[in-house]
Amino acid sequence: MLTINTQIPTPARGTVRALVKAHNNWQAFITAKGKLSAQALNSDLLEFALMHPALAEQIQNVLNATAGTYGNAVKTDGPETMMEDAPDDMAAAPAVEGFEVDGILAGVEQLMSPLVRQEIAKTLGPVVAAANRGPVEIERIVEVERIVEVEAGAGPRPVATPKARRDKKVTVRSLLSSKASAPYLDKLVTLWTGGADVPAVDPFYVVDREQVATLLTAFERGTNCWLTGPSGTGKSTMPQFVAALTGRPFVKIGMTKQTDIETLTGGDGLSAGKTYWKDGALVKAMRQPGTVILIDELTLAPAGVQAIVQLVADDFRCITLTTGEVVKAADGVVFVVADNTNGAGDEGGLYAGTNVSNAALVTRFLRMVHVDYLSAQKEAEALANHTRCPMPAARHLADFVAQARRLPALQGVVISLRQMVGFVQMMQDGFDTKYSFATTISSRMPSVEKAAMEALADLAWSTTFEALINGNAVPVAPSNSAAASAFNDTY
Repeated sequence: MLTINTQIPTPARGTVRALVKAHNNWQAFITAKGKLSAQALNSDLLEFALMHPALAEQIQNVLNATAGTYGNAVKTDGPETMMEDAPDDMAAAPAVEGFEVDGILAGVEQLMSPLVRQEIAKTLGPVVAAANRGPVEIERIVEVERIVEVEAGAGPRPVATPKARRDKKVTVRSLLSSKASAPYLDKLVTLWTGGADVPAVDPFYVVDREQVATLLTAFERGTNCWLTGPSGTGKSTMPQFVAALTGRPFVKIGMTKQTDIETLTGGDGLSAGKTYWKDGALVKAMRQPGTVILIDELTLAPAGVQAIVQLVADDFRCITLTTGEVVKAADGVVFVVADNTNGAGDEGGLYAGTNVSNAALVTRFLRMVHVDYLSAQKEAEALANHTRCPMPAARHLADFVAQARRLPALQGVVISLRQMVGFVQMMQDGFDTKYSFATTISSRMPSVEKAAMEALADLAWSTTFEALINGNAVPVAPSNSAAASAFNDTY
C-alpha cells in the first residue's frame, strides 16, 4: 500500500515523476511549497499522489510492475533524496540498482581470465551506474514578453526599443468628438500603447473630419494612403495627427534627388575594427509594430528608391536585405505618401524635379486623398489657436490670403498656414507689418509675384490688420478705395 514513506526504486523514478508532473494541480502544489519541480523530493511526490486517489493507484501499479520486472535486483533508496540526486561514483557501491556488473558478465566470464574480468568489471562500473540513475529532468526558466528589440546585426551598442501593442477599440466619432451622422464615424479603430516615437496630440490642429476619418479607417485595415496637394496644406501633419490620436509610432522619411537605397534599407557599419549591419530608416521603422511610416515627397526620389517603396508597400510587405535576411513589416505598420503630385508628374510646372512614378507603385496606395488649403474660416481658427492672436485679426489675415490665392497675378504662389503663423508671431515680437510680411511671406516669391503681393498688402489691409492685432480702432476705408475694390475688404 502506498504511503508517504514508500521508497521509489530508481527504475521507476522517471515514470512516477512523469505521472505526477502531468497532473493539472502539480505545479500549484509544488510552487506553494516554495520549490521548483526539479527540486521535488520523493515525499513531495507521494504526498501529492495521496491527495489524488486515481494518481496514487497509477503510481502503485508502476511500483508493482517495477518490482516484478527487476525482482531482487531492485533495491530501495535509503535516506530520501531528490529525484535527480545520485552518487557521482556508483562503481564503488557494493550493489548497483537495476543492473549489476556480475549479471552482465555472467554469460561470458568463463571465457575470461580473472585478471581480464576484473579490468572489464572496473570499466563497466561507471556505465552501469549511469544506466541506473534513471531519467534526469532539466528545467529551463525562460523569460517571456520582453519588449526589447536589438538592432539587426551585432552593432557597437544594442538599441532597446519599446514596442507598441494593440489596446482597446473605439469609434472614429469618439476620437473626433463629432455629433455628425456620417456612417464612417461609427467604425471601430484600434488604439495602440507602449510604443516609442509616438507624437503628442496637437490640441490646435484643425480637423477635416472626412479626411482624418479616411486615414483612421485605412490604417485600421492596413491600407496604404497617398496624400496629394499644394505645398503648405498639411499633408504631412495629418498622418502625424492620426498617429497621435491612436497612439501609433510615427516616422517621417523625407526624399530628395540624392536619397539612395542604402539610406532606406541599411548597410555595413564599422565599430572597433569590425563590420556590422545597421538598418536603414525604412527597415528600422518596419520592425516597429503599429508604426505610421510617412514617405514625404516620394516623386523627388530616383526610380531605384521608389522601387524599394513599391516593394514594401505591396501585400507581402517585406524586403530581402543584402545579408539574406527577409524583413517583414511588423503588425499594424502602414505606409503614407505625402507628395505635391499624384504620381503622374508635375502638370502645372510648380514642382520642379518631381518624377513620374511607376503605375504599379501608385496603385499600392489604395486611397488617394487630395489635401487642399483649409477654408478661410478654418484657417482663421487654426491661426488663432496657434498664435493666440485676436480672432478678428486672424479672420482678416485668412480672408486676405484666401482671396490673394485666387488672383490671376498670383496663380501658383504658395502661401501656407505655416507662413501665416510666422507672420503673426513676428508682429507679436514687435516688428512692423511691412517688414514682418516681407520676411515671412513675400520674400520667398518670384520677383514679379513678390512685387504684386507687397503692393496689395500695402493697401488698407495692412493697417487694418495692425489695428486688429493690437486691439486698436480700425481705420475706415472708403467703399471706393483700392483696398475695397481689390479684396472686397469689409473691415
